[in-house]
Amino acid sequence: MRFTGSLLSRVLIAAMFIVGSPVVTIGQDSTDTRREWGTLANGRTEFEVSDAASLPKTLAFALEQAGCPYKDEIEKEPVRFMRPEGIRIAIVLCRAGTVSYSHQVFDVSSVLKPRLLEFPILAHPGGFRATATPGWITWDKEAKVFQAETGSDISVAGLRHFYRIDPGLGRFVLVRVEYNPHTGNKNEWTTIWEASDWSFPGKPN
Repeated sequence: MRFTGSLLSRVLIAAMFIVGSPVVTIGQDSTDTRREWGTLANGRTEFEVSDAASLPKTLAFALEQAGCPYKDEIEKEPVRFMRPEGIRIAIVLCRAGTVSYSHQVFDVSSVLKPRLLEFPILAHPGGFRATATPGWITWDKEAKVFQAETGSDISVAGLRHFYRIDPGLGRFVLVRVEYNPHTGNKNEWTTIWEASDWSFPGKPN
């Protein structure tokens, strides 16, 4: 009986080590990841990174999962980190096809699991759809509006989608769409859709 009790104790102790080990590893990984992000930011809320090896491992993994060949473009078009409306994001240029490019945006509020964001865009012939590749993205800091432009080469007419960030949801909200029927650099944009202020019936504005 003593032998049985001793054997049982040893099994239980071994099980505790087996089960406990991954917890320690995961906790250590979390600490290392946060330290990696903190070292990269160095107290900054807006900065750029042009070296693929300097990107945090969790973001690099998210980029690979999204099918973004970021290493091909990062030296020419650095990854932009910013914090508009309190939402921490990373903007990365990716090849979206054989000849076209688009930025992708990741919510990095959780450094352990960056999240690829989608944008509402016009869908032909009517309505809207969501995409993770909205085009070439620029940020108007004064107006607090993002602009995503597609079809800006010499053979395709252009579309511009304008967005603001909903700080409560951490998502991009479409506010305006502009269209340029001309190819090349002819700058004749026309607003074809714009969001208007609204409220629920019976509720004060």
